[in-house]
Amino acid sequence: MKVVAVANNKGGVGKTTVTANLGAGLANLGMRVLLIDLDPQASLTKSFFTVDETARFLTQVRTIGTWFKSSDRGRAKCLAELVVSPPRFNGMLKHGGWLELIPSDSTLVDAEVLIPNSVDATGNIQDSKFLRMHRRLAEDLGDPAFAKYDVILIDCPPAFSLTTKMAIVASDIMLIPARPDFLSAEGIQELGKALTRLTSDYNQHLSGSRSAKTLAPMRMPRTAVVFTMVQLFSGRPIDVHSQFINEVKALGVPVLDTMIRDRSSAFAASGRHGVPTIMAHGVPSEVRNDLGDVIDELRKQLERLPS
Repeated sequence: MKVVAVANNKGGVGKTTVTANLGAGLANLGMRVLLIDLDPQASLTKSFFTVDETARFLTQVRTIGTWFKSSDRGRAKCLAELVVSPPRFNGMLKHGGWLELIPSDSTLVDAEVLIPNSVDATGNIQDSKFLRMHRRLAEDLGDPAFAKYDVILIDCPPAFSLTTKMAIVASDIMLIPARPDFLSAEGIQELGKALTRLTSDYNQHLSGSRSAKTLAPMRMPRTAVVFTMVQLFSGRPIDVHSQFINEVKALGVPVLDTMIRDRSSAFAASGRHGVPTIMAHGVPSEVRNDLGDVIDELRKQLERLPS
C-alpha cells in the first residue's frame, strides 16, 4: 500500500480535480484505491456523488471529523469504519478495480481543536504531543484494515495546517498541482521551506522522545509538481507559461512531463454528475489523454517505491 498526499498551500490550482481523476483513473486500471478528503470544503467527496446523492446518502454517514474527535483507543478502527463506497461510480469500473473514500466536512477548519486534549490555552499543539499528533494518520493507516488498498490518495486543504502535515508524514509521495504563474512559482518555494521546517521540527521532537529507538527520522518527502491549467500553442506551453515552468524546474523540484491543459469547460460540469472528468462522457480526447498520462507517470513512480 502506497500513500500520496496531494497538496499545495495555494487554492485554485486544481488540487481536488487532480486527486479525483487520479483516483478514478487508477481504479479503472484495476487498482484498489482509497481517497481521504481532508479539505473542509469536501469537494473531493462531492466529486463522486450527484447533488441528490450528496443530500440523501452523505448526510447519513460519518465523516473524517469523527476520527479527529475520537480518543486514541480504537482510533484506527474508527477511521476504517468511515469508509464509504460510491456504488454508481464503482459500477462503471473495469479490470476488477474499485474505489472507496473517507468523506470530509466543514468541521475540519479547526481540525487540531477537534482532537481531544491536543492544544494548550493559546490554541497551539502541546509540545509534548507533537509527535503523537503528526503521526496520528500514519499510525492508523498502518492498521491491517487498510492493507487491502494498492494506493491511498489524500486531498489536503490549501494551507500548511496540521491536517496537511499529518498527510505528508503518512505519505510516500507528495504531489503538488500548480498553475504556471508567478504566484505558484513563489508558493512552491515557500512550500519547500515549510517542508524543511516540518522535517526539522519532527526530528527534533523525535530525538528527545522515547520513540527515538523505534521510529525512523523523517526525511524530506519525495515530491513532484504537476502543472495544471496550462495554455498550449502548437502542442507546447505558451511563452509566459513556459517561463514559469522553467523557473520551477530550476529550483530542482521534480516536475512531471505531462501537463494538464487549460480546459475549464471540460472539468466544470463533471462534479454535477458525480463522475470525475476522466470517466465522464463527451470529454475532449486531449483532456482525457492529459489525465491518462499523469496517471501513468504517477503509477510508474509508485512502482519504483520500495515495497
